[in-house]
Amino acid sequence: MAEMAVSSDIGPLKKEIMRATYQALVEHGYSDLTMQAISDEFEKSKSLLYYHYDGKADLLSAFLAYALNTFLEEIEVETTDPQTQLETLIDRLVPETIDTETYQAQIALLELRSDAPHHPLYKEQYTTVDKTLQEKITEILHTGVDSGVFSDIDPEVEAELLLSMLHGIRMRRITTHGSFPIETSRNAIYAHLDRFTSANDGEQ
Repeated sequence: MAEMAVSSDIGPLKKEIMRATYQALVEHGYSDLTMQAISDEFEKSKSLLYYHYDGKADLLSAFLAYALNTFLEEIEVETTDPQTQLETLIDRLVPETIDTETYQAQIALLELRSDAPHHPLYKEQYTTVDKTLQEKITEILHTGVDSGVFSDIDPEVEAELLLSMLHGIRMRRITTHGSFPIETSRNAIYAHLDRFTSANDGEQ
């Protein structure tokens, strides 16, 4: 992940600001992030940052919204098969490997999330992030149940559980010492998902 993907929802200037924010987060982390650090990654005037945003908290809130929109675009696949959609989502959230830049970005975002209780703007954005992902998973599961791909599960309950599992794996991966068993964790998620299809196969 050499560079953050570009969301189509905002104009060219704000895309440049979002890229600069991403690069500054990767370089400095959240705790050492400053508007000057973002400006150093931004090819245009620093005054433009303050013209569009009231300060670092406002800019980072916008960045979180941007990152969510970008992620939602990345997980879109050319298929209506709910199982493939769900597997794509899992692979995006907990891939087998991540490069150094992505790892640093995830650390910065975790630091930012941990500060959300003290920043209403961050808290609002992370609430939106979780709500959107949960709704996305719920929608996929509903489609799977309605089409007969998945067994008769409760999509809302399973979406809540799956989202919590994915968040837990992402957090443990970057906060534990040594080699995190990502393969085992991914296998555990897929074993959980297999219940949806295996139970359905048994009914046919």
